[in-house]
Amino acid sequence: MKAGQRKHKKPGGGGVHKRRQGAKPHDHKFKKHAKPKQAAAGVKRREPEAPALASLGAPSGDADDFEYMMDDMEDYKPAPGEGGDDGDSQSDREPAGGASSDAEQEQQRGAGGGEEGAEDAAAAGEGGGKKAKKRRKRGPKLSALEFEASRQMARQIAESPAEEQADWLWASYQQTAAASALERGGLTAEGVATLPAAGSLEERLKALAPGGQWQEAYCSREGPKGSPSLLLVSPSAIGAVGLIKLLPAFNKACRVGKLFAKHFKVEEQEEVLRSQVMCIAAGTPNRLCKLADGGALRLGRLTHVVVDCQLDAKQRDILAIPETRADWWQLYERHLKPRVDAGSLKLALVNSDRLRGGAS
Repeated sequence: MKAGQRKHKKPGGGGVHKRRQGAKPHDHKFKKHAKPKQAAAGVKRREPEAPALASLGAPSGDADDFEYMMDDMEDYKPAPGEGGDDGDSQSDREPAGGASSDAEQEQQRGAGGGEEGAEDAAAAGEGGGKKAKKRRKRGPKLSALEFEASRQMARQIAESPAEEQADWLWASYQQTAAASALERGGLTAEGVATLPAAGSLEERLKALAPGGQWQEAYCSREGPKGSPSLLLVSPSAIGAVGLIKLLPAFNKACRVGKLFAKHFKVEEQEEVLRSQVMCIAAGTPNRLCKLADGGALRLGRLTHVVVDCQLDAKQRDILAIPETRADWWQLYERHLKPRVDAGSLKLALVNSDRLRGGAS
């Protein structure tokens, strides 16, 4: 580089270029804060001439030097539409317009998409782009008055007449199985055996035996193995244990079988049923159905099935709890309905809470 030449950076951040010889330095930076010289008396001060490129917005300094700098920038290319009357280039206007158009398209898509657009928007808003969880379908929620009426009905149904008990059972079966009136079958007053309103559970069950001969009817060991003559159904294992405790005389004469899932495996219960004569059994609908499906529990000798209508902590009976209701009617359809329709098997209702001195 020759003497008097300086390196200057390009305005666009490129390389450097050499200063021409004879060009004046940008002394305006150094004269910015210099004190102006006072003119001699009687001499008119001469105004400086405006730079040639001042109208084009060129920086203060040497006009020739600025032109040289612009000519030397080979990589400089004016943007399309630069220098228009509105002062905004097309590239500057496109992002705003594109963003607004995309937003409008999303709004139109969400508004015109109907239920699908609303579901997608809700899923994106709640889950942050994650797949929305499927909600379990539930039945219609009862009002406070309807729930209280249902609770009182469940507590008193065991002491109601046979017609009301049959209607109560049929209403639950019709709702669960979507059955028509032609499929009602034995769920009538003839298919229901009412228990006495007074006395202990043992006394009430003894009344079901013909002639009061309960030992011959329920505790005879001459029958086939795994085929009880009396079956007690409870919504829970704890409830089944409570029923067994209310039958000390029955449990002494013929040990009551425990057919529920608490501390008992299906294989163990199947082995007991195939090896022993079980005259009376107490269990839950789900386990009873599994044992009957497997063939270990044989229900051909049954004469009565007693259903416990006790209420749980949420004040629901066996036909109000979705799981036990489905299991009970599944057991009924598969193994009990043919004999109930034929009249050789009857259903009975009892409320163990009232027998234990529960609140009325």
